[in-house]
Amino acid sequence: MPRIFRVFLAVIITSGLLSPCLSAAETKNVILMISDGAGYNTFHAASMYQGKWDATAGRSTQIFDGPEWVKLACSTFPLNTMKTPTGRGTQDPILVYDPKKAWDPQDGYAWIKATYTDSAAAATALATGQKTYNNAINWSDLDQPLGPTVSEVARQAGKAVGIVTSVQWSHATPAGLSHARAAERDQYESLANQMLAGGVLDVIMGGGNPDFDNNGEPRRAKKEYKYVGGEATWQAIELARSQPGGLYQGFRPVSSNSEFEALVAGAVPAKVLGTAQVGTTLQQARRKGAGTDDPALDTPLNTTVPSLATMVQGALNVLDDRPGGFFLMVEGGAPDWAGHDNQMGRMIQEQVAFHAAVEAVVAWVQTHSSWNETLVVITADHETGMLWGPQSDTIPFDPLVDRGPGRVPGFKYNSKNHTNSLVPVYARGPGSEQLADRVQGTDPVRGPYVDNTDLAKLLHQAVGP
Repeated sequence: MPRIFRVFLAVIITSGLLSPCLSAAETKNVILMISDGAGYNTFHAASMYQGKWDATAGRSTQIFDGPEWVKLACSTFPLNTMKTPTGRGTQDPILVYDPKKAWDPQDGYAWIKATYTDSAAAATALATGQKTYNNAINWSDLDQPLGPTVSEVARQAGKAVGIVTSVQWSHATPAGLSHARAAERDQYESLANQMLAGGVLDVIMGGGNPDFDNNGEPRRAKKEYKYVGGEATWQAIELARSQPGGLYQGFRPVSSNSEFEALVAGAVPAKVLGTAQVGTTLQQARRKGAGTDDPALDTPLNTTVPSLATMVQGALNVLDDRPGGFFLMVEGGAPDWAGHDNQMGRMIQEQVAFHAAVEAVVAWVQTHSSWNETLVVITADHETGMLWGPQSDTIPFDPLVDRGPGRVPGFKYNSKNHTNSLVPVYARGPGSEQLADRVQGTDPVRGPYVDNTDLAKLLHQAVGP
């Protein structure tokens, strides 16, 4: 291990990110799954629609709600809500999650709406265990890099590393959970090129293909190259893809649906760069249908792109060839996009797709690994849309109304932005029980909660040397 990293690691251990007493060697594989923008009611609404809801118990019957899983809530607040470094590096106390403020029937909505994190700060907290300002990708309020990230720690420990998302692969969450850094999250071109370089990532998969629009149809004008590192980078990637066995920065580029499907089984390249043939998201940004509140009335799904589950299966097939194990981050990125637009139907579609990806991961663990050597953590970076029941605009925190399988629950969005609401955490595998030791408080509705920096500490310990 290089001396500079040994020093860096010693600092991190001293700060509490890594605990020398953790038996990290027992954890071969670590899989973090993030449903972007998904609060409790996002998970619940999709479960109701799927018919995976126990009305008597008031909980879902999804695979991750089984008794083997650790279930907690998680706070997501940022260091501050500025868009640039302040130079202070101190926590804004107004933003710290407070159950009394959050559930105040008079002012709870206002406080929850005003104190939210963005995806960049949340991804930074999950990646490094350190809070920062909104807009930062692994960058501190003191205007300097933060780290190491969980991907960097995993790489230093000899693990393979993968990043999979249903949105552009250089977007805030995938970039933040990689090794990339930027003072501003919209520096996509720089973030993309950092992700491609540096020798940290073995798998990158997502959208952002400049040659296709949001409907998966060829684009001939107004191509947007920033999400893939700029026009020159993309041309080099496509040149490599056109050549049998061609590589770009060591990655085998893939793009078509058939190329993604070919990764699911059999021999695979050592490193894969998958840019699905769609402009931004796999599905959410496609042309609108007759009713975006009801999936049954919406336009058909794009058929020229892989599902998130297929991408995950392909990534796992690449990564599990590494004898030292791997770290994989999977993001269902578009529940957030649907939440911003208050699109209940598309939110359900995106969350159902995320649930399918979870099922694919669980199936892989049970078939190719075991719960003794693989840790799976499922959570969200924040909640989007302030989703509650149909009368929640006049009755604070009115619950969703379950209308049965295949029917959209009774609902109302109360915001078009992020909120400071607690989000769920589900964990299973080695070390998952340690989350109970990190509880920050008890919420009157959601129960015991940890912070997103606590999840980072668990992840660092699990992937560490």
